[in-house]
Amino acid sequence: MARAGSAKRYAQAVFQLAREKNEVERWRFELRTIAETLSDPQLRAILEDPKVHLTEKEKLVSKCLPDIRQLALNFSYILVAKQMLGILKQIVSEYERMADAYQGLEHAKVITAVPLDEQDREKLSGRLATLTGKKILLETEVDPAIIGGFVARIGDQLIDGSSRAKLEALKRRLIQTAL
Repeated sequence: MARAGSAKRYAQAVFQLAREKNEVERWRFELRTIAETLSDPQLRAILEDPKVHLTEKEKLVSKCLPDIRQLALNFSYILVAKQMLGILKQIVSEYERMADAYQGLEHAKVITAVPLDEQDREKLSGRLATLTGKKILLETEVDPAIIGGFVARIGDQLIDGSSRAKLEALKRRLIQTAL
């Protein structure tokens, strides 16, 4: 759990810096590049090897990331020095969530009983945008067990408009009135 908190703190620090310098998208690109490059198993084994001196690790990182600015390289060096490469993908994910929210975008994970066509995706995205006041980016999943309708998770909010939930509510009401 401490690592998840660390990922969020690192992402917040980078995001604050990116916002101050008006480089939110540039940092998004650079963080993705760093995460993709440093996730190579062979490279990671060297970077996590305590026998390899930190200066050698820094040289290797800068050689593997030739197009990354010095500030982003310094961030990579910190993660290597503090042995935090394991949370790099979480840092990128947190950063992207913050950057999207800053730009007025909200991610919604939507589960439906059947796949949605483009027209249905747009309608649902519009309805969720009206509820949240933000532009919605849909991530869809199909689960026939919900029978019909949809279940949407937007941040901490859960919207259950599934037929299964409505049937369960009806069942509870019928049982209560029968008692």
